[in-house]
Amino acid sequence: MRLNRLAAAMVAATLALPVLAAPVATVNGVAIDKSEVDNAVTMLQKNSNGQVKDSPALREEVKNRLINRELILQEAKRRGLDKSPEVQKRLDEVRNDLVQEALFADILKKNPVDDAKVRAAYDKIAGNVRGTKEVHAYQIVLGSEDDAKKAIADLKKGSNFESLAKSRSKDPSAKQSGGDMGYMNLSALERDVPPLAAALKSLPKGGVSPAPVKSNAGWHVFKVTDVRDAKVPSYDQVKGQLARDLQEQEIAKTVDGLRSSAKIQ
Repeated sequence: MRLNRLAAAMVAATLALPVLAAPVATVNGVAIDKSEVDNAVTMLQKNSNGQVKDSPALREEVKNRLINRELILQEAKRRGLDKSPEVQKRLDEVRNDLVQEALFADILKKNPVDDAKVRAAYDKIAGNVRGTKEVHAYQIVLGSEDDAKKAIADLKKGSNFESLAKSRSKDPSAKQSGGDMGYMNLSALERDVPPLAAALKSLPKGGVSPAPVKSNAGWHVFKVTDVRDAKVPSYDQVKGQLARDLQEQEIAKTVDGLRSSAKIQ
């Protein structure tokens, strides 16, 4: 893990603006500046949340890895590998990724997601959640109505719901989760999949579907293990994720605009 962090730090260091400084080593005439070691050490400290401390031993390790990297690059160039089609293709991909990230950063610079926007988004979501109910549900998803009815019949005879979900459900995750869907907000589900929301809403705590419910995924059999008032997380708990969501929305808005004005055949 430490070596991976060192490698990542050295890659990041090469992207930083160079600062004139005395070389710490020379490899076949190519100088390795002290600034490269400084940048790599700083990046390591930043990425480790302060767990990595600057020390002569760390700097020596970074320097030696920079020397090894330079030797590797020189040998690869001597063999002409930097000119190979495979490497050129990867360089183009990396360049495109960097340019894309630069565009995203420019979009967010011109359309910043500030605290006021994040707070407004939180207030809207919190307002929609307050006063609603959420259920902790399990499901078995079957390929046909007959299979779903058979599962319900087996449950009535005493079969274990989680075991049936693991052995029969079409949902791949059911093999590990036993069909556990976690807590779901009924109001949100009602907006997205009304038939499933109606089926879950009709079940009391401990209830199992009396009849299967159809969706695009198949035929569902539900079990509800808990019903409670929806919990609204605090602003501090979700503000980071909300900010990221709003940033993604700003980027998506620009991309949608580009698509609508582009000639795509």
